[in-house]
Amino acid sequence: MNDALSGLRRLIGRPVQERFSAAVPSHRGDRLLLSLIGQISSNRGVAEQIYGEGETFLIKGALFLTGVRMDPSAFEGVGDRWKEDLGQAHFNPNARARRSRLPPYALWLPHGLYTPLYLDGRSPFLLRRERGTLYLYLEGLRLFPVEYERRPSYYEQETSSGVPMSHIGPHRLQRQVLIEYGTYCRFFSNDTQCLFCGIIGERPLHHGHYRRFFTASPQEAAEVVDAAYSQGDSSEMEVTGGVIPDRAEVGYILEVGRAMQERLRTATVPGSQAVMVPPDLPQIDELKSAGWEAVSFNLEVWDPRLWPGIVPGKAEVLPREGWLEALEYAVQVFGKGNVSTVLVAGLEPKQAHWAGVEWLAQRGIYGVPIPWTPTPSSLLEGHQTPGAAWHLEVAARDLDIWEKYGLNPHRHTSGGFHYDDLATMREHLRELQADRPDVDVTKDLRHTLAVEGKLPDL
Repeated sequence: MNDALSGLRRLIGRPVQERFSAAVPSHRGDRLLLSLIGQISSNRGVAEQIYGEGETFLIKGALFLTGVRMDPSAFEGVGDRWKEDLGQAHFNPNARARRSRLPPYALWLPHGLYTPLYLDGRSPFLLRRERGTLYLYLEGLRLFPVEYERRPSYYEQETSSGVPMSHIGPHRLQRQVLIEYGTYCRFFSNDTQCLFCGIIGERPLHHGHYRRFFTASPQEAAEVVDAAYSQGDSSEMEVTGGVIPDRAEVGYILEVGRAMQERLRTATVPGSQAVMVPPDLPQIDELKSAGWEAVSFNLEVWDPRLWPGIVPGKAEVLPREGWLEALEYAVQVFGKGNVSTVLVAGLEPKQAHWAGVEWLAQRGIYGVPIPWTPTPSSLLEGHQTPGAAWHLEVAARDLDIWEKYGLNPHRHTSGGFHYDDLATMREHLRELQADRPDVDVTKDLRHTLAVEGKLPDL
C-alpha cells in the first residue's frame, strides 16, 4: 500500500504542485489532498462513505479556486434537462469567454454540497459523462459521480410581452431568482468604479427593450418571480445592478417591489432582497412599504483607510459615515437579520474584515464574506485572491461572530456559499455529539475545517 501511494504521489505530485497550489497551500495541505485522492472510488454509495463532508468540502473549494474543464460528453443535456449558465454570477469570471455552446451553471457533489461552475482550460479538474453518469476527474484520476442542477420549469416560459423568462430572471444559488436590471454602472464613465467590479464585461443574452438602462419592466420581473415561486423553483429573489445616472435605479427597484406586491397579492414579498447603494433615509421606508423583505447596502470593504480607494464612486455618492447610518436605519425599518452588506473577503486584512463583521453583527446586520474573485474587465483583473487557508479562517471566525450575536448563518442567498457549508458541518457535529457523547468530535475533519477554521495536517 505504501509503495502504491508513493507511486501515486510521483504520478500526480507535479501537476498538483503546479496547478493546484492556488486551492491548497503547498505545505501539508497538498499531502492531505494526495491522501484523499489515494482513496478514490467511482461508486456513488462508496464515495459517500469515503468522501465525508469535510473531504468533499475541500474538493469544492478547489473547484471554486481553480475552475473546471469540460469534456465534450459533459455538455450532454445542458440547456434541456440541466440548467445552463446564463451569466447569473453578478461578477462573472467567464464574461469574455467565447462560447460555442452554453455551459452548465452548477454542480451537486456528494453530501449535498453545491457549487457554481467556472470554466478554465488550465484547471486540473475535468467533467466527463460516461454511460449516462457524470464524473469528476483530477488529472486523469476519477474521483466520484456528480451531477448538474436541474433546469427550472419557468425557463420554458415567456412573459406576456414575449420575452423568455430565463433572460429576465435567471435562477442561481439553489433557490434564487436574480433580476439584474442592467450591466451598466455610471462609475465606469469617470473611472471611479469599484476596483474589483467587472459588471460592464458581462454579456446578457437579452439586451434591454424596456428603457435605456433597464432590461425588463417591473411587471415582467414580477411575472418571472411569480412563475418561479409558484412552480417551486425558487423561494428567494434579488434585484441588483449598477448605479444609474440620477439614481434612477432607486425608483425602478421601488416599482419592481410594487409590481411583485400586486402580482403575488402580498404586502411583503417573501425572500425578496434589494441590493443597492443606500438611498435617502425616507426611501428606505418606501422600500419596506413597496414589499421588500430585506436590503443589502454593500460596503465591500470595512477598513476606513482602504474604503475610498477601493470603491471611489460609492465614496463620492455617500461618505462612509452615511453608509453606516443607512445600515443602522435599515435595521430599524426591516428588523434584525434582514439587512446585510458584502465585505469582499481578500481585499483587506482579515483583522479589519473581522472588526467590520463584529460591528455590523452587534447591530443585527450581516457582514457577508464573499470571496474575492479577480474578474475580467475589472481593474484588479489578473491579481490573485488569498489561498484556501486564508478564506477558511476568515469564514469560520465570521460564523463565530454571527453565532455570538444570534444571526442565522443560513441567511438569505446563502445557498452554495462556503460559510453555509461550514455552518451545516457545525450542526452535524453537534448532532453527532448529542447522539454519541463518547465520540471525540475534535478528531473529525469537519471540526478542523468548520470550527477551528484550519486546513488539516495529515
